[in-house]
Amino acid sequence: MLIESCPEMIFFSKKNDKCKGITPLHVAILKEDTNLLEYMATVASDKKIKPETIKNICAGGFEFQNTVMMAGTPLGVAALKFNRKLFDIILEQFKSELDVINHKGDNIVHSLIKYAHVQPGKMDDVLKMLHYVLDCEFYSPDLPYSEKKKWKRKVRKLLMMKNKEKINPLQLAAKRQQYAIFELIMHHEVHCTRESSDGIFNEEVFDITEIETLAIQNEVKGDEYEIIKKEYHESILEYLIHQQTTNAFLFADFMPVREVVKEKWKYYSSKFLFWFLFHIFSMIFLSVAALYRSKLVQSENGDITYKYPVTRNAFVTSASVFGCIVGLVYIILEIIRLKLRRFQYKTASSRFKSVRRHFSTPYSNLIFRVYFVLFSLLLMADFIVASVAGQHSSLDYQNYCLLFAVILGWYLFMFFLQTFKTLSFFTVLIQRVILDMFKFAFVMGIFLVAFSIAMYMAMQGANTDNDEFEHFGKTMVKMLTIMLGIGEIEILFQARQPILAVMIFVIFVLLTTILLLNALIAMMSNSCTDLLSHHRGMTATKMHYRLQKLSVILFLESFLLRCACKEVGFVKRKNRYENNEWVSNTQRRLWTLSSVHDHTEEAESYDPSDQGIISTLMSHLQPRKKSKKKSKTIKVRPTVSSTTTSEMQNQKPVRRLLHIRDIGHKPCDTCKNDSLVYTETQEIAEVIEVTNVEKDSTQFVTTY
Repeated sequence: MLIESCPEMIFFSKKNDKCKGITPLHVAILKEDTNLLEYMATVASDKKIKPETIKNICAGGFEFQNTVMMAGTPLGVAALKFNRKLFDIILEQFKSELDVINHKGDNIVHSLIKYAHVQPGKMDDVLKMLHYVLDCEFYSPDLPYSEKKKWKRKVRKLLMMKNKEKINPLQLAAKRQQYAIFELIMHHEVHCTRESSDGIFNEEVFDITEIETLAIQNEVKGDEYEIIKKEYHESILEYLIHQQTTNAFLFADFMPVREVVKEKWKYYSSKFLFWFLFHIFSMIFLSVAALYRSKLVQSENGDITYKYPVTRNAFVTSASVFGCIVGLVYIILEIIRLKLRRFQYKTASSRFKSVRRHFSTPYSNLIFRVYFVLFSLLLMADFIVASVAGQHSSLDYQNYCLLFAVILGWYLFMFFLQTFKTLSFFTVLIQRVILDMFKFAFVMGIFLVAFSIAMYMAMQGANTDNDEFEHFGKTMVKMLTIMLGIGEIEILFQARQPILAVMIFVIFVLLTTILLLNALIAMMSNSCTDLLSHHRGMTATKMHYRLQKLSVILFLESFLLRCACKEVGFVKRKNRYENNEWVSNTQRRLWTLSSVHDHTEEAESYDPSDQGIISTLMSHLQPRKKSKKKSKTIKVRPTVSSTTTSEMQNQKPVRRLLHIRDIGHKPCDTCKNDSLVYTETQEIAEVIEVTNVEKDSTQFVTTY
């Protein structure tokens, strides 16, 4: 009675901030009362309430965060309840649009992805609901073809829409580390289509616009030097290096992502190797110069001075100038990177949290950027200060800047070694262990200061000439050596209260050497186990290697000119939903996978970084020679051999090849020339080549 007398109450929303926007319609959906919903829909229809009314309903109270009400709209809440009947009632009887959005600009697909992120245990239900929506299972099979086409167009629109963060559902799934949803969306017709290449075999065409970091050139906004999408563009490749290890493995092993990284690295590997060789030469040159500059000599008046000061020796002067130039180049590259701001993905809302997450991720290149900047500043400062000190003998400069620059320069070898397959895991492990060391050092520092103070107080007035406990700083160093087991403890018995000194020593050793150091070893072991653990059959070391190559690719593309960058795929115009309207000539970047061509199970193409350092250098100096030995083949019909294909695969390596060959020829009917024939028929043969011990090949041919 109440609904019939006042049907507007169905859509009446609360105004308070806690439950802002909730309506009786939302409550009926939450209660999953289908009878009440159908009654509401009937009354609303009879009273001729406009269908546009339901479009304006959106719950946005802060109490609804991380609940089914986070979707806001009635259709979104019904979707998050995973109740298909509720979904159909809202869609059909309440005449709700499929593409309704909430106050954050999220449609129902966005909401399902976010709900899967906050409720991981509901992933199966989320996937079923996504299949229900994306496969258009909600409309009746008896609908006319024109109506079905309209619904499919609306579903395609859902996957193209961007929320207020300017990201579509595919990007959101990658950003929230929901691989199962990401894979489902990537195989939808919006991002993956099948096209016929030769009339017989199909090609899978993937839309990699959101995966590729480079923008389509004529769509770039800004000045002419901007070469990568600047406004709100977040490449999926950027997300990978900030994800958890297991999730990053899944995304990096997805075929289009894997192939994009592979093609880019083929292009950048030689350039990166040249940079590595240049860095080796630079560090050898600077290190030799540092050794020369450290030599001292006694002058005639008895003063100790440097034998080869800067500006007075040609070799050390040239090395200092060279170091200053190298540092200036690195600083310019960093300025270009900051000016262009190509990769703007923020791992957190605040800058402090974002930086912390960058440092906690083993694939982030931010730490190496910091090292390069410090290395450059130290080299430039060393040249300036050493030049002034060389002209003014009163200035006593002890080459401090050069000392730390050499340490950083040699440590930067880790940046280059991460792209070598045999060493990539160790670089990841070192970065992860360094983070553990920071945590350990903080706790250890507290214990060290506390017991150093206690030992300093206990050793005052000791009957000894040893001055190791004379100053507090020396006491801390002594306690550190005792902790590491390399200090002498006989001096403790010379204290005024030997028992007190020994007791402090014993407690310190128990808490540090036995407890904290073993805890550090356990942390390192756990980190190593976590990094080496395989996931879904994927080799951990191989995936670390791929992600580190991706990190280097992003590092290089952040400052390279567009002409020096690698663009994967090809550009094609497609019909897309952009900026709240359908655009017929939107340019998209596509990548093709053929189902037959280049689909043999052979080894991956040669990558110089897969080998050791020496092998890599030699391979560039001397190209690889192809084997001239030809394999002997015997073509046998399957009916002749009693060995099945699966048995052969379990015994010896197998390589499948598909061939199209002629099986019949006929002379030309026009000129009657036997030398000119045309193909009468063709057959498709699947050749299974099994290599035996003598390196011969046996081929089993299956015809179709």
